[in-house]
Amino acid sequence: MGVITLSISARTNQPPSSSGWLSIPLDYNSTHVFTLANFTTETTPAYSDPEDDALESIKITSLPVQGQLLKGVTPVSLNDVITSAELTAGDLTYVSDDTDTDGYSDGFMEFLVSDVGSSTFTTSPKIVTFVVSSNVNQPPSQVGDGELDITVGETVTFTRAMLTTGLNPAYSDPESDIALNLLIETVPLFGNLYLDGVLVVDGQIIPFTSIDSSLLTYVNISLEDGNNDEKFSFKIADSVSGEL
Repeated sequence: MGVITLSISARTNQPPSSSGWLSIPLDYNSTHVFTLANFTTETTPAYSDPEDDALESIKITSLPVQGQLLKGVTPVSLNDVITSAELTAGDLTYVSDDTDTDGYSDGFMEFLVSDVGSSTFTTSPKIVTFVVSSNVNQPPSQVGDGELDITVGETVTFTRAMLTTGLNPAYSDPESDIALNLLIETVPLFGNLYLDGVLVVDGQIIPFTSIDSSLLTYVNISLEDGNNDEKFSFKIADSVSGEL
Protein backbone atom coordinates (compact mmCIF):
# COMPACT_ATOMS: atom_id res chain seq x y z
CA MET A 1 0.00 0.00 0.00
CA GLY A 2 1.38 3.35 -0.97
CA VAL A 3 1.13 6.43 1.26
CA ILE A 4 1.07 10.06 0.17
CA THR A 5 2.21 12.44 2.85
CA LEU A 6 1.01 16.04 2.67
CA SER A 7 3.24 18.55 4.37
CA ILE A 8 0.99 21.49 5.29
CA SER A 9 2.54 24.78 6.30
CA ALA A 10 0.76 27.56 8.11
CA ARG A 11 -0.89 30.17 5.91
CA THR A 12 0.72 33.59 6.08
CA ASN A 13 -1.74 36.34 6.92
CA GLN A 14 -1.90 38.79 4.07
CA PRO A 15 -1.80 42.59 4.25
CA PRO A 16 -4.84 44.61 3.14
CA SER A 17 -5.75 43.99 -0.47
CA SER A 18 -7.45 47.30 -1.15
CA SER A 19 -7.31 50.89 0.03
CA GLY A 20 -8.32 53.98 -1.91
CA TRP A 21 -8.20 57.74 -2.18
CA LEU A 22 -10.24 60.25 -0.22
CA SER A 23 -11.40 63.82 -0.94
CA ILE A 24 -12.34 66.05 2.01
CA PRO A 25 -14.22 69.34 1.41
CA LEU A 26 -13.55 72.03 4.00
CA ASP A 27 -14.73 75.55 4.71
CA TYR A 28 -12.18 78.34 4.91
CA ASN A 29 -10.24 78.40 8.20
CA SER A 30 -11.64 75.10 9.46
CA THR A 31 -10.34 71.85 10.93
CA HIS A 32 -11.08 68.28 9.88
CA VAL A 33 -11.04 65.55 12.55
CA PHE A 34 -10.24 62.23 10.88
CA THR A 35 -12.30 59.16 11.65
CA LEU A 36 -11.65 55.46 11.17
CA ALA A 37 -14.26 55.47 8.40
CA ASN A 38 -12.18 58.05 6.49
CA PHE A 39 -9.61 55.31 5.83
CA THR A 40 -11.93 52.31 5.47
CA THR A 41 -15.50 52.58 4.18
CA GLU A 42 -15.16 56.13 2.79
CA THR A 43 -12.13 55.60 0.54
CA THR A 44 -12.51 54.81 -3.17
CA PRO A 45 -12.17 51.87 -3.41
CA ALA A 46 -13.02 50.96 0.18
CA TYR A 47 -10.54 49.24 2.49
CA SER A 48 -10.59 45.43 2.25
CA ASP A 49 -8.45 42.56 3.53
CA PRO A 50 -8.14 38.92 2.33
CA GLU A 51 -8.93 37.62 5.82
CA ASP A 52 -11.41 40.41 6.59
CA ASP A 53 -9.05 41.74 9.25
CA ALA A 54 -9.83 45.21 10.53
CA LEU A 55 -7.55 48.15 9.86
CA GLU A 56 -4.79 48.29 12.44
CA SER A 57 -3.03 51.57 11.58
CA ILE A 58 -2.09 54.03 8.87
CA LYS A 59 1.36 55.37 8.02
CA ILE A 60 1.73 58.94 6.72
CA THR A 61 4.16 58.84 3.78
CA SER A 62 3.65 62.36 2.42
CA LEU A 63 2.50 65.58 4.08
CA PRO A 64 0.15 68.33 2.84
CA VAL A 65 1.88 71.39 1.39
CA GLN A 66 -0.76 73.76 2.77
CA GLY A 67 -2.28 73.54 6.22
CA GLN A 68 -1.01 71.28 8.98
CA LEU A 69 -1.53 67.66 9.94
CA LEU A 70 -1.57 67.11 13.72
CA LYS A 71 -1.50 64.08 15.99
CA GLY A 72 -3.00 65.51 19.12
CA VAL A 73 -1.21 68.86 19.31
CA THR A 74 2.02 67.63 17.72
CA PRO A 75 2.74 68.14 14.00
CA VAL A 76 2.82 64.85 12.09
CA SER A 77 6.15 63.83 10.57
CA LEU A 78 6.87 61.57 7.61
CA ASN A 79 6.30 57.88 8.37
CA ASP A 80 4.41 58.58 11.57
CA VAL A 81 1.98 55.78 12.40
CA ILE A 82 -1.54 56.45 13.66
CA THR A 83 -3.44 53.49 15.11
CA SER A 84 -7.12 52.73 14.57
CA ALA A 85 -7.69 53.51 18.26
CA GLU A 86 -6.15 56.97 17.78
CA LEU A 87 -8.31 57.55 14.70
CA THR A 88 -11.41 56.53 16.65
CA ALA A 89 -10.40 58.93 19.44
CA GLY A 90 -10.10 61.81 16.97
CA ASP A 91 -6.38 62.29 17.55
CA LEU A 92 -5.53 62.95 13.88
CA THR A 93 -6.61 66.34 12.55
CA TYR A 94 -5.97 68.61 9.59
CA VAL A 95 -5.96 72.38 10.12
CA SER A 96 -6.51 74.31 6.90
CA ASP A 97 -4.28 77.19 5.77
CA ASP A 98 -6.05 80.39 6.84
CA THR A 99 -3.57 82.58 4.95
CA ASP A 100 -5.02 81.42 1.61
CA THR A 101 -8.32 83.26 1.28
CA ASP A 102 -8.88 82.22 -2.34
CA GLY A 103 -9.38 78.54 -1.54
CA TYR A 104 -7.15 75.66 -2.64
CA SER A 105 -6.89 71.94 -3.34
CA ASP A 106 -4.03 70.07 -1.68
CA GLY A 107 -3.53 66.42 -2.64
CA PHE A 108 -0.08 65.82 -1.20
CA MET A 109 -1.08 63.79 1.86
CA GLU A 110 -0.40 60.09 1.21
CA PHE A 111 -0.84 57.07 3.45
CA LEU A 112 -0.45 53.30 3.73
CA VAL A 113 -2.67 50.94 5.74
CA SER A 114 -2.04 47.78 7.76
CA ASP A 115 -4.41 45.15 9.16
CA VAL A 116 -4.57 43.59 12.63
CA GLY A 117 -3.76 40.11 11.31
CA SER A 118 -0.50 40.75 9.47
CA SER A 119 0.54 44.17 10.85
CA THR A 120 2.00 44.66 7.37
CA PHE A 121 1.55 47.91 5.47
CA THR A 122 0.44 48.07 1.89
CA THR A 123 3.08 49.15 -0.62
CA SER A 124 1.09 51.57 -2.78
CA PRO A 125 0.40 54.93 -1.10
CA LYS A 126 -3.08 56.43 -1.44
CA ILE A 127 -3.99 60.10 -1.50
CA VAL A 128 -6.07 62.36 0.70
CA THR A 129 -7.07 65.59 -1.07
CA PHE A 130 -8.23 68.61 0.93
CA VAL A 131 -10.54 70.92 -1.04
CA VAL A 132 -10.75 74.17 0.92
CA SER A 133 -13.27 76.83 -0.09
CA SER A 134 -12.47 80.53 -0.37
CA ASN A 135 -13.12 82.98 2.42
CA VAL A 136 -16.56 84.53 2.08
CA ASN A 137 -16.56 87.73 4.08
CA GLN A 138 -19.49 87.82 6.49
CA PRO A 139 -21.79 90.77 7.27
CA PRO A 140 -21.84 92.26 10.79
CA SER A 141 -22.78 89.63 13.35
CA GLN A 142 -24.17 92.00 15.93
CA VAL A 143 -25.83 95.41 15.83
CA GLY A 144 -27.54 96.43 19.05
CA ASP A 145 -29.79 99.24 20.22
CA GLY A 146 -28.81 102.73 21.28
CA GLU A 147 -30.26 105.20 23.73
CA LEU A 148 -29.81 108.96 24.17
CA ASP A 149 -31.31 111.38 26.69
CA ILE A 150 -32.23 114.69 25.06
CA THR A 151 -34.53 117.60 25.77
CA VAL A 152 -37.35 118.97 23.63
CA GLY A 153 -35.99 121.05 20.75
CA GLU A 154 -32.43 119.71 21.10
CA THR A 155 -30.18 118.90 18.12
CA VAL A 156 -28.01 115.78 18.24
CA THR A 157 -24.95 115.22 16.06
CA PHE A 158 -24.29 111.50 15.63
CA THR A 159 -20.81 110.03 15.86
CA ARG A 160 -19.42 106.67 14.74
CA ALA A 161 -19.13 105.61 18.38
CA MET A 162 -22.82 106.28 19.03
CA LEU A 163 -23.74 103.88 16.24
CA THR A 164 -21.11 101.19 16.85
CA THR A 165 -19.32 100.83 20.21
CA GLY A 166 -22.08 102.78 21.98
CA LEU A 167 -24.78 100.26 21.05
CA ASN A 168 -25.99 97.53 23.39
CA PRO A 169 -24.71 95.06 22.39
CA ALA A 170 -21.96 96.85 20.49
CA TYR A 171 -21.47 96.52 16.73
CA SER A 172 -19.26 93.55 15.90
CA ASP A 173 -18.12 91.80 12.74
CA PRO A 174 -16.73 88.24 12.26
CA GLU A 175 -13.65 89.59 10.48
CA SER A 176 -13.44 92.77 12.61
CA ASP A 177 -14.28 94.89 9.56
CA ILE A 178 -15.24 98.47 10.37
CA ALA A 179 -18.71 99.91 9.73
CA LEU A 180 -19.10 101.24 6.18
CA ASN A 181 -22.70 102.35 5.64
CA LEU A 182 -25.75 103.08 7.75
CA LEU A 183 -29.19 102.23 6.31
CA ILE A 184 -32.05 104.24 7.81
CA GLU A 185 -35.00 101.84 7.67
CA THR A 186 -37.57 104.14 9.27
CA VAL A 187 -37.13 107.80 10.23
CA PRO A 188 -38.14 109.34 13.62
CA LEU A 189 -41.69 110.52 14.38
CA PHE A 190 -41.14 113.61 16.52
CA GLY A 191 -38.13 115.06 14.75
CA ASN A 192 -36.05 114.86 11.61
CA LEU A 193 -32.77 113.31 10.58
CA TYR A 194 -30.60 115.46 8.34
CA LEU A 195 -27.54 114.59 6.28
CA ASP A 196 -25.55 117.77 5.69
CA GLY A 197 -28.74 119.76 6.12
CA VAL A 198 -30.85 117.64 3.76
CA LEU A 199 -33.81 115.69 5.17
CA VAL A 200 -33.15 111.95 5.47
CA VAL A 201 -35.88 109.61 4.24
CA ASP A 202 -36.79 105.94 4.80
CA GLY A 203 -34.38 103.58 3.04
CA GLN A 204 -31.56 106.10 2.69
CA ILE A 205 -27.98 104.83 2.94
CA ILE A 206 -25.53 107.08 4.77
CA PRO A 207 -21.75 106.50 4.56
CA PHE A 208 -19.97 106.40 7.89
CA THR A 209 -17.46 108.82 6.38
CA SER A 210 -20.27 111.40 6.46
CA ILE A 211 -21.00 110.51 10.06
CA ASP A 212 -17.28 110.91 10.81
CA SER A 213 -17.58 114.41 9.34
CA SER A 214 -20.45 115.24 11.75
CA LEU A 215 -22.97 115.51 8.91
CA LEU A 216 -25.70 113.28 10.37
CA THR A 217 -27.93 115.14 12.82
CA TYR A 218 -31.26 114.74 14.52
CA VAL A 219 -33.36 117.81 15.20
CA ASN A 220 -36.25 117.42 17.63
CA ILE A 221 -39.43 119.25 16.61
CA SER A 222 -41.72 118.62 19.57
CA LEU A 223 -43.15 116.04 21.95
CA GLU A 224 -46.60 116.14 23.45
CA ASP A 225 -45.48 115.76 27.07
CA GLY A 226 -41.70 115.51 26.89
CA ASN A 227 -41.72 111.86 27.99
CA ASN A 228 -42.41 110.07 24.72
CA ASP A 229 -39.73 107.83 23.28
CA GLU A 230 -38.36 108.81 19.90
CA LYS A 231 -37.09 105.99 17.70
CA PHE A 232 -35.62 105.26 14.31
CA SER A 233 -34.48 101.88 12.99
CA PHE A 234 -31.28 101.16 11.09
CA LYS A 235 -28.92 98.52 9.74
CA ILE A 236 -25.13 98.59 9.29
CA ALA A 237 -22.96 97.26 6.46
CA ASP A 238 -19.30 96.43 7.06
CA SER A 239 -16.42 97.68 4.93
CA VAL A 240 -15.62 94.39 3.15
CA SER A 241 -18.81 92.37 2.63
CA GLY A 242 -20.94 95.48 2.11
CA GLU A 243 -23.94 93.46 3.31
CA LEU A 244 -26.56 95.00 5.58
